[in-house]
Amino acid sequence: MNRKNALIVLTALLLSLVPAIVGASPQGRLNQTINAGVLSTDIIDAGGTPVTSPSFNMAATSIQTTCQTITGTYGSSTQRVAVNNPGGANAGWTLAIAATGGASAQWVSGGNQYSYNTAAGTGCTSGQMTLNPVAATLGLDGSSTATGVTKGAQASFVNGTTNSITLMTADASSQDIWSGYLTGIGVSQKIPASTPAGTYVIDLTQTVAAT
Repeated sequence: MNRKNALIVLTALLLSLVPAIVGASPQGRLNQTINAGVLSTDIIDAGGTPVTSPSFNMAATSIQTTCQTITGTYGSSTQRVAVNNPGGANAGWTLAIAATGGASAQWVSGGNQYSYNTAAGTGCTSGQMTLNPVAATLGLDGSSTATGVTKGAQASFVNGTTNSITLMTADASSQDIWSGYLTGIGVSQKIPASTPAGTYVIDLTQTVAAT
C-alpha cells in the first residue's frame, strides 16, 4: 500500500469513530416563584375554617342592687382566635382586640346600655371589661413552635387610655412562617347596680399587625 492509500484508510477510520448527533433538542427549564403570604387573623373552627358569625357567651346573672362582676371566655376549641403568618411578618407581629364601635361603644340591649370602658376605679359606676390573655391556652399548627411568642398581660379597657388590649405578640426570634391560636382568654365585666334585665351584646374586632 502506498502512502496515498494509507492516508485515505486512516481518515475513513477516524470518521467512523465520531458519534453521529441526530435530532438533538435544547434543554428546557421550569421557573417557579413562591412569594410570602399575608399576615392575618381570624376566628376558626377545629378544622381551620373561618367561623362565619363567631360569638361567645358571658355567664348569665340576675338584676342586682349592687355592682356585680360576671365572667366568660373569648376563644374556644371550636372558635379559635387564630394568627396565620406565611412569611408576611419576619420581624414579629402583635395581635390585639378592641371594641368594633371604638371608645364610644356600649353593651346594648334594646334601649338599655352600659359601658365596657369606664375609667379605672369607676367600673362599678358605669361598667368595665377586663381581658386576661395569660389564662389562655396557646395552640400550634403543623411545625410551628412557641419560640418568641408571648401571651398578652391582663388589662382593662379604659376610655381614652386603653382602647385596645394585646392578646399575643411574636418577636423577631419567632418563626417567619407560623400558624397558631388562643383559646380560653379570660373575660370579666363589671355591671353597674340596678342594670335592667336584657340580653346585652357588644362587638369586638381583633387585628394583627407586623412589628
